[in-house]
Amino acid sequence: MKKLFDNIYGERFNLVELSFDYLDDMFEYSSNDRLYEYFEFIPQHNYQSTKEYLGNLIKRSSKNDAYWWFIQLKETSKVIGSFGVHEIDDRKGCCEISYAISPDYWGTGVFMEALDMVLKSLFLDFNFHRVSAVTMSKNHRSINALKKIGFKEEGVFRDFYYDSKRKRSNATT
Repeated sequence: MKKLFDNIYGERFNLVELSFDYLDDMFEYSSNDRLYEYFEFIPQHNYQSTKEYLGNLIKRSSKNDAYWWFIQLKETSKVIGSFGVHEIDDRKGCCEISYAISPDYWGTGVFMEALDMVLKSLFLDFNFHRVSAVTMSKNHRSINALKKIGFKEEGVFRDFYYDSKRKRSNATT
């Protein structure tokens, strides 16, 4: 029987369990300032902060209401991003997704493939009813990609992302 959080295998890449074995790859894409253009937190410019973040993500993934995978290229086994399913509510059959893809792979279809793989698993294999995503309202690349696959824009959260060192910003759901 297939489990919700098994690895998911695709044509060009796989979604694989988070592991410290891929810390070097994660640090490589996590230290790229471009990745954080629409994130609520700052780039991880030191190896230790990436290691701590990965440890926290692994802990969060061990709960029943959240899970993250690494996006791993099949050809080289290199990790180029992460994809998460969280805020899982079994009773309502809903969850939220989040994702981070190395800017070196933006525009190559990686996000659309990963999203398609996860959505097929959630809807077809596990009968989810609703999947949502939240991103900054200025993140037009992400919003357009989500709309292209069938997501609908439902609203704007005012001052959703807030950091005293950064300006407040809106998020679209």
